[in-house]
Formats: sequence, structure tokens, C-alpha cells
Amino acid sequence: MKKATFILALAVASLSAGAQDLFRVGPKSVTKAEFDYVYGKNREVGASIDPKTESEYLDLYVNFKRKVAFAEFLGRDTMPSFLAEYNGYYKQLLKPYLTDKSVDERLIDEAYERMQYDVRASHIMVDCAEDALPSDTLKAYNRLMAIKDRLNRGEPFETLASLSTDTYSAERGGDLGFFTVFSMVYPFESAVYTASEGQVVGPIRSQFGYHLIKKTAQRPARSIMQASHILILDTESDPNPDAQKQINDVYAKLQGGEPFAAAALKYSEDPTTSKQGGRLAPFGINQMLPEFEDAAFLLTEDGSYSMPVKTKLGWHIIQRNGQSPVPSRAESERQLSQKVRRDERSNASEKAYLERLKREYQLKVSEQNLERLMASLLKNKGVDKAAKAELLSYRTQVHPDGRVLRGLDALPTLRKSGEGQVDRAILMKRYNEWVKALVLEEAEKLLPMQNTEFRFLAQEYREGILVFELTREYVWDKASTDSLGLNSFFELHRADYQWPERISGSVLNSTNVAALKKAANLALSKAPLAKIETVINSKEELVNFTTVEKVVLGSEGKNAMQRIMAKFEGKDMVKGPFESDGMNYVLVATERIPAGPKALSECRGQVIADYQKHLEALWIKDLEAKFPLAMTGSLK
Repeated sequence: MKKATFILALAVASLSAGAQDLFRVGPKSVTKAEFDYVYGKNREVGASIDPKTESEYLDLYVNFKRKVAFAEFLGRDTMPSFLAEYNGYYKQLLKPYLTDKSVDERLIDEAYERMQYDVRASHIMVDCAEDALPSDTLKAYNRLMAIKDRLNRGEPFETLASLSTDTYSAERGGDLGFFTVFSMVYPFESAVYTASEGQVVGPIRSQFGYHLIKKTAQRPARSIMQASHILILDTESDPNPDAQKQINDVYAKLQGGEPFAAAALKYSEDPTTSKQGGRLAPFGINQMLPEFEDAAFLLTEDGSYSMPVKTKLGWHIIQRNGQSPVPSRAESERQLSQKVRRDERSNASEKAYLERLKREYQLKVSEQNLERLMASLLKNKGVDKAAKAELLSYRTQVHPDGRVLRGLDALPTLRKSGEGQVDRAILMKRYNEWVKALVLEEAEKLLPMQNTEFRFLAQEYREGILVFELTREYVWDKASTDSLGLNSFFELHRADYQWPERISGSVLNSTNVAALKKAANLALSKAPLAKIETVINSKEELVNFTTVEKVVLGSEGKNAMQRIMAKFEGKDMVKGPFESDGMNYVLVATERIPAGPKALSECRGQVIADYQKHLEALWIKDLEAKFPLAMTGSLK
């Protein structure tokens, strides 16, 4: 049995004896506390979709536990593939619990405060790997200090930046532009946010090397912008000498009253946005070209638009649709917490947590024996004798009588096979990693015993994996591969699979109502759609034509054009012009398909889903006989 599985089993066994049982299926009992945890968690998740009473949820949970019992009866919980997957999840579940919560909160508060501002900085860097030898680290440090000395003697920061090993920023006088929290490594970020404008700080050590940093600006955070644009392409590889004139002509039409969305549809050369009136995905700092971003964030009112702006892509006119403020502390909590855990700043939380655990475990180190072992390793003499001495001891629930470790226990970590001479710094780093691993291993063993929420969460993952795999085999895969059974099920329930009335045709949309009226009249005269499009758009694209197939009348459709076509009431073949959400439309039907039965190929997905429910019901009935329910407690 793998370690994580053993930990959970040990914890459940140690705590279940005193807990109030609710029911039993197969050999295992379920406590009232476990049911309350699972019901409370899932009641909130499903409240708006499919709310369940305690009694209704109990029926579902009993059937879930029957599946778990069946999986364990089949030995699925001991298969290597399951153990590997579960232990991987278990390790991930541990992480947020093995930290110091007070330090986490402080780091989240700090990050939220920094979210309020964008900062700008320049730097001079001398690169130095994290695991560099002490001699190389000293060389890098001295090199940067020599640059700092020249700076202190009056040489401009921007000139000295040419000496930086960060060649990208060196070409720009060290300038890194504006950035915000989590954009840079934590030591660098902290140095900039805590400095005053114009102040030079450093040397600052990061995972990349040593830095001198000059804070050059700070402004309120730009946050998130929603915008649209009109683009006339003019790139270095494909120049357009008329691009500026074209964008100025479009700008004049906007000034004359032409709606922005209509102009984007007609003139923009950005194929991904023109049909949506130029609308872009929301963006924040450093997600657009600098000139574009600056122009967009200078707009102060929704609906306003910029003068033509040049970027390396061409010429743009940008319209502001809205700007989101920095979210509240409560709204940011979850995202910030996740980022803090993934970020280098989580080291502070881990360090505080380790120190607290050492105190709780009464961990004592024999400094004299540790020093003797280190000296022996450095000299490579007398190691075996020094390693026999006691190195450290601690006491926990798992080891109530205390546990003693000797140098022999640490040697596999401290001394690598075939390795030559190693300096003291590396040995001490390895020793500290060994102590850290010991302490965290003990915390992992104790966590399910000490934290009910974690124990239930780990059990939820374990059982979820077992049931998922079993359900896939007995229900989902079977429904997809059992062609004979699926066909038989479809024939028995054919009346449940019927098409309502559907329609095929084209949606014509434009801001030009006169052009749409002309298109509608041509459609009423039975002109083919291809001819209508040729006539209407002979000189310029006035009307956009979109073909839609077999749309169910009255449905929501799969996209905007299908939703418009689904509004085609009555029996006419042409409808409009009519207005919807600021755009004008004409609908032209080419075929009306009456209600009728579906072929299996037209509803296979739904039939498979229904067949899965049928197979699961049969499976549950079989499990009820194998694992009868015994109620041993009450929901009240």
C-alpha cells in the first residue's frame, strides 16, 4: 500500500471508532460527520441547478458508496494505476494545508495593495545562477558593485545599463516599462514597489542574478479594458502607402455620424473582429502593443474613440466600450491565494510553517554531533564513526515515545555516490533539505488525523477516482460501444426523439436599412441569394450575408445569427427589415422543414446519454442486491 493511501486509512481507522455512524453498505460504515461534510459542500454547488434535500442526497450518497464498495471488492483500490493517480492528487491536496495561514494572509494583503498600482522601472543586471559556486557568486556581486560605484560617482543610469547582461533592456537604457504585481520575480517586485520614484536600490538578488533597480514611475492600475477597433493594415513586410489616408477617411465618416460597429464591419482589415463590430477580447497591461494600449486607456468615456493610432500592424481607431475597476479584496481572494502559492513568495509561508512545526515536534539538534559530521565529510575522513552519533530527535502523535535519527540517516542526502570534494555551503543546504523533508513527512502523516476537512477531502478524491473509472467501464464506454443495445433502446423510445419545425436560409445584416429593403424586395421576387448578394454589394459591402442551416424555430441557437433566424415566426419566406440590439436584419428562408421524427444519426448524443442513464439504473439495482443498506443512525 502506498504511503498516502496508508496515511488516509490510518486516520480514518483512528477516528471512526468514536464517530456516530449513519449507515453501512458492504463492510464499511459512513459517519454522520462525513455525510454532513459531503452534503454541505455539494448542496451549495448544486443549489441553483438541482437542489436536493438531505433525504434525497442520502439516496444518492448510498448509491455512490455502493459503487465504492464494489470497486474495493474488485481490488481496484490496489491497482498500480489507481495508486499512482491518487497519490499524485494527494500530494497536490496537501500543499495548501502545509503553510502558515497568517503569513499567507499577509502576502495576499500585500499583493492586493500592489494591485492598485502599475510601476515602471529600469535595471542593470549581472546574471548569476541560483546554484552558482560561492566564488562565482562573489564575482557577480563584485561586478555589480563596481557598476554601482560608477553610478554613485555620477555616471547616468541609462548609460551604465549598456553593461547589463539583460541585453533586451540594455538597449533601452535598462527600461522594463510598466508592470504590476506577479509580473516580476518577488524580490525584484518588492524592491520596486517599496522604493520611491527616482530611487536606485540594490544589489537585489533574484534567481537570475544581481540587480541595480531604478524606480521611474508609478500610476493607478489600468486594470481591464473592453474596446473595439478598426484596423487598416500597414506592416513592414506588407506596406500600404495609402493606409494613413484610408484610416483618415474612416475617421471622417465616424465624425460624420457613421456608427462605429458599422464602420468596423465595412472597413476594418482585422478579419477576427470586423464582423463583431470590431470588438476585442478584454485586455489589461502589456497585452496589446504599447501604442495601442496607451491610446485605449487614455479614453475616459464609454463610446468615445481615438484619433488614428499607428502601430507595427498598421493604423487603428480605438473605441472604448468599458473599463473594469480593480476588483474588491473579496473578489480577488481566491485568485491571489492561488498566485501566492505558485509564486516565489510562498517560500516565506513555508519557512514560517516549518519553524512552527519544529517547535511543535520538540525537534532538537545535536549541534556538536552535526559539526563533527560536517567536518568529517569535508575532510573525507572518519565519516562512518561520526555518522553513528545521534543527530536529532523529535516527538509527535505518530512517534509518541520520540524518534531519534543519526548521521547515518542523513548520509544518503549529504553525500552523493562518486562525488568529489564538496564545500560546506552545499553540505549545509543538503542538511537543511533533509530536515525539511523529515518535518514535512511527519506533517503529512499527522494532517488527516488533525484536520477533518482534509481527511474528508482526500477520501473524496480517492473514492471519486474509483467510482469514475468504474462508471466509465460499466456505463459510459458501454453505452458508446454497445451498438446493438443502443439501437434497441432507440427503437423502444423512438417517440422521445422528435424534431420541432426547423428553417434554413440566410441572415442579412447591415446598418444600411435602404440596402436591406432592396435585398428583401429581391428575395420576395424569388431572386437567388447569390444574385441578391452580387447586386447589393456590387460597389462596396453594404450587407453581410450569413448562411444558417436547420435552425429550430424559437430556440437559442448556437450563435448570434442562428438566434436571429430562430425568430422567424409565421409561414412567410422573407422577414424584415427589423432592428435588434442596434443592428438591422432581413431573414430569407430557403427551406422550412416540418416537425417529425429524428434519425438515430441526428440525435445519437442524446440517445447515448439516455442509454447511459438506463444502464446506470440497471447497475444500481444490481449493486443494491450485492450491498444492501443498513441504517445505523439518523439524519436528525
